[in-house]
Amino acid sequence: MKTSEHRKPIEFTVPVRGDEAFYVMDNTGTNFYEYYHRHRECQITYIVEGDGAFMLGNLIRPCLENQIFLIKPNDPHMFFKDDRIIAPSQIHVIHLFFSLEKLHPFFDMTEMQAIKSLFYNLDASKLLPEQFATPLKELFLPLGTDGGPSKLIKVIQLFKALVANQDHFISMYSGLSKVNFQDADGLRINTVIKYALENYKKTISIEDVSELIHLTPTAFCKFFKKHTQKTFVSFLNEIRIESACQLLVNNKVESIAETAYQCGFNTAVHFNRVFLHVMKVSPKEFIAVHTRRKG
Repeated sequence: MKTSEHRKPIEFTVPVRGDEAFYVMDNTGTNFYEYYHRHRECQITYIVEGDGAFMLGNLIRPCLENQIFLIKPNDPHMFFKDDRIIAPSQIHVIHLFFSLEKLHPFFDMTEMQAIKSLFYNLDASKLLPEQFATPLKELFLPLGTDGGPSKLIKVIQLFKALVANQDHFISMYSGLSKVNFQDADGLRINTVIKYALENYKKTISIEDVSELIHLTPTAFCKFFKKHTQKTFVSFLNEIRIESACQLLVNNKVESIAETAYQCGFNTAVHFNRVFLHVMKVSPKEFIAVHTRRKG
């Protein structure tokens, strides 16, 4: 299993059917597409069912039901779910892909100028929060089954709705849009990411990870910083904090100290310090905010 995963390149080719201008991938299952990848197409994703996390470049953020992700072409990304944190459940995700290059004449029409501005001037990938995304759900659901003019009309309606909500989008700038991954580098990064996601609860040393991709510890640190613009320790801590957030949000732990130990931190003091650095609030403040929202 590991061997086949590690052969997956970072470049992802969208499996377009025939000459379709807008390709829809309607995924239902127990997990997301688990590879860190990128593609030339613009991608709009609606999380219909299932919670998890979203990695974009060097950012890791929760992805929740009824959120929309507008992913800029060539931004490396991955949706994933940790079944050790989230109980096994179904996921349902609808992805819409389209090529800005191929559709340039379409977007050049006078009637499409507002929509063209949204996509062609996209400075970073975006997140549309639940309260603004949920009213758009009914536009996404038929996309996988509709075809012909009916599908095109719904796509344009969706684009129009996104333009109307563009002030509510949250930027997810990763800092990696100009990084030119070679296939070999992409394979190495993918290997490291998957290892970190699978083993973050354990003690992971730089020596352990550098051996995975046949580099010395010093060479690995330079390689990882070059391609992610952060240290491996910072990246690993963000994975651990993301899992801690899921534990706290889902009331899976009895104390903050227990959360720290379950997520790979040796002490609660270190956990609190890293949590504050990553989330900009303390664990207690995070719990209080989440409790208010639930209420």
